[in-house]
Amino acid sequence: MTDTKTKSDDKNDQFTEDDIFFECPHCGKSMAIDKRGMGLTIECPDCSGLVRVPTVSNEKVDSPDSVNMPTEALAEALEESRKQIDELTAQVTKLTQRRDALEKTAASQKSRIEELRHEFANIQTALDQISLIMVNGNDAG
Repeated sequence: MTDTKTKSDDKNDQFTEDDIFFECPHCGKSMAIDKRGMGLTIECPDCSGLVRVPTVSNEKVDSPDSVNMPTEALAEALEESRKQIDELTAQVTKLTQRRDALEKTAASQKSRIEELRHEFANIQTALDQISLIMVNGNDAG
């Protein structure tokens, strides 16, 4: 990670020609960062506002929207985002299919449970009748 330097730092004699100088659009704090930081979003050391590092060293940052990331970085970020969207869409499709299958299984099992309850009720009725016959048969003898 590159270090952010401010013009009021004790390190101000360590600025190099590889540094980009810019200001915080929120509080106006002057800052410098190595060129490797171009396009990054950093936190201002004074106001903690988010600041996008400009891509040109003498460009003044007026607002976060006025700074452009390098085209190559944007293209890579866009491609990565598209891949993630495709992966998430595929996952949603698989999960939807799985949910539908589970709902169908649940409905089938619920129907089977109702059938079994009906059969058990018939069995219970038959057992009650057998018990009655046995009780009445013992009373008769």
